[in-house]
Amino acid sequence: MRRLALLVTMTALLGACGQPSTPSGSRHSPSPSASALASASASSTPTVSASGSPAPSSGPTTLTGHYGILLAGATLQLIKPDATIAATTSFTPGSVQFCSSSQDGAMQPPPVSASNSQVYFRDGDTRIRRINVPSGATDVTTVPGGPTTVSFFSVSPDDQRIAVVVEDLSAATTISLRLYVEDLVGHGHHADIYTTTAPKGKTGTTLWPTGWHQGALVLAVVVACTFEPAGLTPSEWHVSNASTAVRMATITANNCWLSYWPSPAGVGCIGYSSGATTLYDWTGKVLAVTGPGSTGSGFTQTSLSPAGNSIFFGTGFGIGAPPPATGIVQLGPGPYATVQGHMACEWIDEDHLLAYDAVIQFPAETPGNVHVNAVVTPLATSGICAGRFPGGL
Repeated sequence: MRRLALLVTMTALLGACGQPSTPSGSRHSPSPSASALASASASSTPTVSASGSPAPSSGPTTLTGHYGILLAGATLQLIKPDATIAATTSFTPGSVQFCSSSQDGAMQPPPVSASNSQVYFRDGDTRIRRINVPSGATDVTTVPGGPTTVSFFSVSPDDQRIAVVVEDLSAATTISLRLYVEDLVGHGHHADIYTTTAPKGKTGTTLWPTGWHQGALVLAVVVACTFEPAGLTPSEWHVSNASTAVRMATITANNCWLSYWPSPAGVGCIGYSSGATTLYDWTGKVLAVTGPGSTGSGFTQTSLSPAGNSIFFGTGFGIGAPPPATGIVQLGPGPYATVQGHMACEWIDEDHLLAYDAVIQFPAETPGNVHVNAVVTPLATSGICAGRFPGGL
């Protein structure tokens, strides 16, 4: 399978193959049973809570408008719809790079999470920080981390809770996974809600806590280790209770590639050969079946716009893949566009998409099922997509 890779270690975006299986051996498994920037920046020097963890200083940076989030080397950038940088900060990648001494890569999502008012990131192994405007960051909390331990996290839209998946890679042949939820500040109300082990190698999978939907956790099931220099799209998307990990909905890839980046409207799954794309909401209900149509063919990635009014299709990464291209369609049907030379990875808002090297403006308000010309504005630096703000699903 040709797919996007989003590695904390900033490895190249190339292709990989195979669909992973779900983790096994669980305890309480999650299986069935917004342009302008407001507020003064907070101090970059953290206070310390009674529990000993860093706590935010008073007067946190509050973001308004819509932004794409880009990782350019060891720099986190918030990209405006006009392709300028709204805020930027540097960060240190985590220690973990490999699953084992055989140097099979530990596949990791971007160490970034957006709420509906802040953007957070992991700096090094353990520090969770929020970005300040126009630059810098403030310490918020800590997560487990070290030479053989890495944590993936998602902050709730209201900035009250944090969900963390901890991978312990210290064993020779297995990975230990733990999912916990606690208060964002102070580590209070901590609850370990899911534990499991997964084999190292291409058959093992991990969970990526990608966002929150109506108080529930949205998790992607993704490959945990690979010798390929790239990652895979999720084999499944799960919606699970944030207190018990009981799974509320499952969206499974069935001869198709699931969206790598989710939308508040749901996800798509684009067929391996036909391009026919099934659209799902977060209950797992099929909303519609569509396809690239006159925008072209050969696409291997798709994502719904935040409100679910439009969809994009992309290709361009992977060994033997066609050159980068993006097809955009307003569902309805409405206007459509094809952009050559740039592959979109994420919607910024209903009219703008973030690509690895540009912002693409799609005139979605054009009436009729007609071809329109999208406007491409190059970015100052290219990078890896790391989500969007606001981050609520």
